[in-house]
Amino acid sequence: MATQISTNDSNPKGIIIKKPNTCCSDSNDKKRKPESQSATTNDAGFKKRRVCYSKDEFPDCVSVDEYNILGEISSGSYGVVYKVEHKKTGEIMAMKEFNGLSPRTRAEIDILMSLGGHPSIVQFKEVAVDECDGVYVVMEYVETDLKKYMSLERDGLGLGMGEVKSLMKQLIEGVKFLHQNKVVHRDLKPENVLVSEWGQLKICDFGLSDRVEEDEEEERRGSCAVDMLAVGRIFREMVLNEVMFQGEAEEEEEDQQDEIFESSGISSAKLMLSVDGLDLLKGLLCYDSTERMTAEMALNHAWFKDEIPSWFC
Repeated sequence: MATQISTNDSNPKGIIIKKPNTCCSDSNDKKRKPESQSATTNDAGFKKRRVCYSKDEFPDCVSVDEYNILGEISSGSYGVVYKVEHKKTGEIMAMKEFNGLSPRTRAEIDILMSLGGHPSIVQFKEVAVDECDGVYVVMEYVETDLKKYMSLERDGLGLGMGEVKSLMKQLIEGVKFLHQNKVVHRDLKPENVLVSEWGQLKICDFGLSDRVEEDEEEERRGSCAVDMLAVGRIFREMVLNEVMFQGEAEEEEEDQQDEIFESSGISSAKLMLSVDGLDLLKGLLCYDSTERMTAEMALNHAWFKDEIPSWFC
């Protein structure tokens, strides 16, 4: 699920609408495990762990009270994402609340903190905690996600080629940056790709991401190939404005790809792609992961050699 989508700003005065966390009682405090013991992995365990340790793990954290919550953006099993305003600066940002500080949550935060500076990656701002040491991540706010942009902005007609090429280039540049930093996203889809009002693309939601080290090179190549297949699916969806292989079993995809390029009737004219564009799409959707294009190969493809049209042309 994307961490940031458009929201109804029905709370212009910034009144806190979030239900506060309930602190653990003194009786619960007595039951906490000492720091030398491992925290349990059930919900109650995560709550105890975050109360005991989150400030120690994030020494530079700030108080969540530094922000006014303007509205809820999205929610899921991970927690809730809010649109927030910094009380002192007035800056609008997104704040992701986590349901406990599990190892997966910690890994997501660590990855996000390590990826600063690239224009195609959503930017980490800071970690905030509440009075019970509940953990929140503050990120830059981006107006909408690619899924919503495709469905609302184009009235179901799909994107123009100038937009598709611009967004694809930014997406692949972001994926290349991830892979260069030994990070695999594992959940690339239009809902996890943000688009600003100026056409700047941002990859977000690293909840399923992993960092794969050099001694796991074979696993890293395979995981990177999964990301690139996802890039190909996003490419096709941007062009046709329809989801690829929706509701179909994974093992049937090879046959479906044959149909797409040979007998389904989806010609280059319908795809609105040039010969180079179709070649790039085939390279990204190659069934054999060892033959699938890498991010670097895709960026060097002939389809990107022509000048990318202006966003609004």
